[in-house]
Amino acid sequence: MKEKRDCNIIQDLLPNYIENLTNEETNHFIEEHLKKCNECQKVLENMKKNIKINTYQKDQREVKYIKKYNNRLKLLRNILIIIVVLFVIIVGRKTIIITNLTNKANRIKNEDNYYVKTESYSEGQMNILETYYKDGKSFATMTIYSEEKDTIKITFYKSEKEIIGLIDNGKTKVLTNNADVTIEPISFTSNSFFENLFIAITTSVDKIKLNGKECYIIKEENTEKFIDANTGLAIKIIDNQNNRTVDYKYEYGIVKDTDIVKPDITGYTKIE
Repeated sequence: MKEKRDCNIIQDLLPNYIENLTNEETNHFIEEHLKKCNECQKVLENMKKNIKINTYQKDQREVKYIKKYNNRLKLLRNILIIIVVLFVIIVGRKTIIITNLTNKANRIKNEDNYYVKTESYSEGQMNILETYYKDGKSFATMTIYSEEKDTIKITFYKSEKEIIGLIDNGKTKVLTNNADVTIEPISFTSNSFFENLFIAITTSVDKIKLNGKECYIIKEENTEKFIDANTGLAIKIIDNQNNRTVDYKYEYGIVKDTDIVKPDITGYTKIE
């Protein structure tokens, strides 16, 4: 009876014994019993076998989990690499296009003889502005047509010595020396690489044809900007949010001295 009781105690202690969780005195008690008891020896051997099997199965599960985890990491890494490469290719392409347009526009902007015409349309109003520029002198006329108001005509003259602005709304004629309605060629790009990079990141850039001209369309939220592929200059802008459209026309080397003549100020009242 005592032996059976000792076996029960030993077998209860064996799991901790195998895991080295028992103290020296308990280990001595267990080992002395095992020397005399074949049944407990078999129980110990079976426990060790089961532990090895369970450990092996656990290790296998861990190996499978690690492999699965590593495969997922590799897949995620490859996806991120593909995304980064595509981003660099797409943004790089757009940045190169915008930079080339900037360089072309800058070469043309250095011209000292040009004619620019803009026609803008918005709800109930149309503005037509024509500018002649030659050798530091400019002459411009702006006509504003409105459904609700009288037509307004603004004439602007500028030389090295004086500035003249004439405003005629059909009822009054005003002379001012502070008016400036001249317009230079517009590119919608920047001389800064980082600004062009920002444009490339935040907008879409696609090549299309507009009125038979090769151009790029730069879309930014509700605005579409059309840039001449050959000159880098704007030829059209569509502002969908404000329902406004502007068309641009440029000609170079055609302006004559007779196109830039000081206007007649007779009948105009001067204001400061």
